Amino acid sequence: MSKQVVRVHFIDGSCKAFGINVNKTAAELREMVKDKIGLVEDACFALFEKKDEWERCLEPEDKPAELVQQWDKEKGEKKKPTDIEPVLLFKKKIFLKDDEREMEDLVAKDLIYKQALNSIVTSEYPCTIEDAIRLAGLQFQVLYGNHNNAFHVAGFLLPNINDFVPKQLFAQKRAQEWETLILKEHETLLGRSQEDAKSEYLSIVKEWGYYGTTFYPPCKSIGNKSLPNKVIIGVNYEGIQLLKPKNKARISEHLFTEICSWASSSGTFAFEFGNQTESQKYTFETKQGSIIASMIQTYIDILVQMLKNGDEDDEFSESESMTSISEAD
Repeated sequence: MSKQVVRVHFIDGSCKAFGINVNKTAAELREMVKDKIGLVEDACFALFEKKDEWERCLEPEDKPAELVQQWDKEKGEKKKPTDIEPVLLFKKKIFLKDDEREMEDLVAKDLIYKQALNSIVTSEYPCTIEDAIRLAGLQFQVLYGNHNNAFHVAGFLLPNINDFVPKQLFAQKRAQEWETLILKEHETLLGRSQEDAKSEYLSIVKEWGYYGTTFYPPCKSIGNKSLPNKVIIGVNYEGIQLLKPKNKARISEHLFTEICSWASSSGTFAFEFGNQTESQKYTFETKQGSIIASMIQTYIDILVQMLKNGDEDDEFSESESMTSISEAD
């Protein structure tokens, strides 16, 4: 059987090519990727189909070669070529409170660091100027090592300054000013190893409420008088967050312990929250409903398994978890 070359991309822009036959499943390709990059703690990583702002985690039985063939067919049928080609993306999908084992796996740690860095620079995670400078200094240390007065001078960082400064903050200072602040911060990190710099970077970002949250494109709120017309839905290991599209200011947070049910269709997503005596339902117009519902189910399954294993704290009681996993039709 003839093989097809498929390219698996990573957050940092790199990619690796694999020759697979059309019957090779996403689960099998994921194993090939894991082995090729030397990833040991792989449980929370997955393959995604990425199209523009749209991302879908591949199901284990999906056929990546068929998917790539479909992209090529769609490309040939389009009258106007698109600037952004669809890709297969390998990244961390699940973020849990306890990730010590991943941090001990240097390959996993590097992937997680690069994913966090991308979320900062693209402003997926909102960031203060003070934190942005600290993080950029640590990023500089990871890339270039200790400060060297002979090389790390004015102009050194300017060609790539956009790779260090969060997109939404960049206009608040001149490029030269950002560079000066980052170089000054970098000087304070003398002697910090690459791994220690990555660890400190991640320890800062993990303190934020946004860390590990999967955000979905802004969607219209339907008949929800207490919500703005448009919101961003975010999902993490604790529950669902609703945020303002402009600045990701939090509107409300709904823990899995208070979510009674959720449902999706081709054009909507809805969830009900409250308790046995009183509940409220929010409905949204979005094409990503099934993807959001799938992510919620993934976290619920993990939390329930943790309960069975005795790994979760008392805040998430078994009776509460059983209420929260009842899915609406």
